[in-house]
Amino acid sequence: MIKHEYLNWMAKNTPTQWCNDSALMPELDAALESGAIGCTSNPPLTYLALTTEPELYRDGVAAIPASAKGDDRVVELLGVVVRRVARRLHDLYDKSGKKYGYIRSQVQPKLSGNGTAMHKMGLTISTWGENVMVKIPGTASGIGVLEELAATGIPTTPTVCVSVAQILATAEAYERGVKRAIAAGIAPAASTTALVMGRLQDYLAVLNEQRKAGLSAIELEDAALAVTKRCYAIMKERGYRQILMPAAFRTPRQVAGMVGALAHMTIHPKIQDEVIKADAQDSIQRRIAIDDPIDTDLMARVAKALPEFTQAFDPAGLKPEAFDTYGATVMTLDGFDRTGWQKLYTL
Repeated sequence: MIKHEYLNWMAKNTPTQWCNDSALMPELDAALESGAIGCTSNPPLTYLALTTEPELYRDGVAAIPASAKGDDRVVELLGVVVRRVARRLHDLYDKSGKKYGYIRSQVQPKLSGNGTAMHKMGLTISTWGENVMVKIPGTASGIGVLEELAATGIPTTPTVCVSVAQILATAEAYERGVKRAIAAGIAPAASTTALVMGRLQDYLAVLNEQRKAGLSAIELEDAALAVTKRCYAIMKERGYRQILMPAAFRTPRQVAGMVGALAHMTIHPKIQDEVIKADAQDSIQRRIAIDDPIDTDLMARVAKALPEFTQAFDPAGLKPEAFDTYGATVMTLDGFDRTGWQKLYTL
């Protein structure tokens, strides 16, 4: 079994924890052996699990009612995978006092502007296990849904957040929801908010290419990392209860740059493998790096060439009504739909 020595060191010696960004059982088992505290999934990862390990899910898929068609069948397929992973993680959930051991499952990407439909689907997802977190996009409609779910004691993970403004909006929504839950005598549920830094980096890379801006891969990588670090710094300063979940890493350097944060990273097995290689080559260091600043001249170059970076980095860079149309959000939701939800229709 693969040993993630760097990530295991991080989990044992720093406040930073990590989750496996894959629902494949061998990968999840290896991650848990190396200090991982949970699992994330999305439509593409669910499709991968069902098609890579069909023997694990054959009975569950066969039990789906014949009347479930289209989107309803896709939701049933999500549940087949999520319930199994939730059972795998339940011992950790119990032993940690409900702190760890969560599996995260996402509502339909195309519903990102429909709060009523997202809320309904979120309630369905929440029935799949007490250690299931409902993933709701950080869109204008999604922010309201997050508050409602938190107010009823349902664990959540805001996702598709690509800017500081979105992360702060989700944190505020969670605070409002928790206060309502407490007032109603409901125990507050855990919440992690996902800054999908690699999705922002991908968007900036597309703009860089389109505009022939000439920025290097390192500059774009550090720009995405700078946004993530700023999210963490502001959340810490304001004392929000929600936990930042850096996600969609593109390089081991980005992982190492967040070490020391009181955060729950979610790391794809591909990047886990690259971290192992980087650790063996001493190209990443076992040290606290969360407070290491990103070069201001680098950020200035990126901001000058790509104003969209400033929109993501500035806490006031995006108004809630602009969350849905910001390019990185659109790209991310479209990717989840095309490479996940649409493929699940075929199963």
